[in-house]
Amino acid sequence: MNLNEFLKTDRQNAERKIKSMEFLLQDLIPDALQDGDFDGCLEMIETLKQHCEELKRMHHPVQVVQLHEIATRFFSRGINVELIRRPGS
Repeated sequence: MNLNEFLKTDRQNAERKIKSMEFLLQDLIPDALQDGDFDGCLEMIETLKQHCEELKRMHHPVQVVQLHEIATRFFSRGINVELIRRPGS
């Protein structure tokens, strides 16, 4: 997954969740299955689901991330940038 599709403030958290998911999928779940620990598997799968939901919430198209970074730079220079909507939108 491309971490550039996350806001800078979310990138570290997203990377940590992705690594956690890879560890669960590659190491912990197969071991639990082999040991017959089905309750443990269910708990780990629930954790995977939660991580996926959080990543989905944090994920943005590259253009949105770029616009957010531009707006942040303007704001740091004292320029207030607000969303303007079309009438009726």
